[in-house]
Amino acid sequence: MPKSKHRRRGRNRPRAHQTHAPEHHPDPSPSWLPTTGGVLLVVGVLVILLGYLPGVQDITRGWIWPGSNWGLLAGFALLSVGFGLLTKWR
Repeated sequence: MPKSKHRRRGRNRPRAHQTHAPEHHPDPSPSWLPTTGGVLLVVGVLVILLGYLPGVQDITRGWIWPGSNWGLLAGFALLSVGFGLLTKWR
């Protein structure tokens, strides 16, 4: 069986020295970020909850298609944007 070429008997190869990467400290997030994210979460929950109240359904019947789920979709959109903002909070 042929011998592999990468083995060198009697020779020690110099090992690479491990260096640690410099510590990276991210910049602090702006002060409006957690406030905006929290407000969007609360407003999203309120939009979803208000869509199921009978009095609110009567008011919004003229400018939202009756029986549609636009309020539910808008609430989940606000929730997802608020959650996305809060994932950037440091």
